Amino acid sequence: MELTKEQLQRVEHYLDKKEFNYIDLKLEILDHMISDIESCINREHSFEEAFKITILKWDKHFDETASFYFGLMYHEPSILVKNASKIFKPFYFWYLTACFLPMLIFTNFKIVFPNLLNQLLYAISVFCLIYLLFIIVKNIRSNIKTTYSYILKTQYYIIFNLIMFLSYSLLKLNYFNDEGNINGVFLGFHIAGFAVTYICHYFYKKHKETIKKYKIS
Repeated sequence: MELTKEQLQRVEHYLDKKEFNYIDLKLEILDHMISDIESCINREHSFEEAFKITILKWDKHFDETASFYFGLMYHEPSILVKNASKIFKPFYFWYLTACFLPMLIFTNFKIVFPNLLNQLLYAISVFCLIYLLFIIVKNIRSNIKTTYSYILKTQYYIIFNLIMFLSYSLLKLNYFNDEGNINGVFLGFHIAGFAVTYICHYFYKKHKETIKKYKIS
């Protein structure tokens, strides 16, 4: 049995009261809730009974929680956090690898690089700084929420620290130690910065694609 227009509005009002405005998940949850209600009605429940049963089922998904991947400061409904964590998990380990693998390699192995590397890293760092600031501003100014915009928001603290580190390194303008070997720790943080830049670019692109998908201006 399909729900009437008024009944559909009741379900939408429930989500509005929860102030759950992440467009990609909101529409998906709405479809699931409607399906659950229709299933209950087909089992000879009234709409009111089916609505209450469905609300009891879904209420727990809107309890606020945090994730290891994003930090305790970012509390949001559990359904959002779990979905975002699932998406972000491989990127988290990629970020750690980008940071610590170069440290391990270049701290234990002395590898000589041409001085041109210094200028190359400098140029990439400048680009990353500008682009990260651009993404932050665009995401803050956006009044449309998606799972991807939430993930971007959780990266602000990391981005801020990377910007401070990259800014300091740009002033120093030297990625090599006094012996002429590249500084493994220094390079590790830089490559992590480059990885975060790409990660933020990826999720900013996914955020825009989601807005376009749901035709929201």
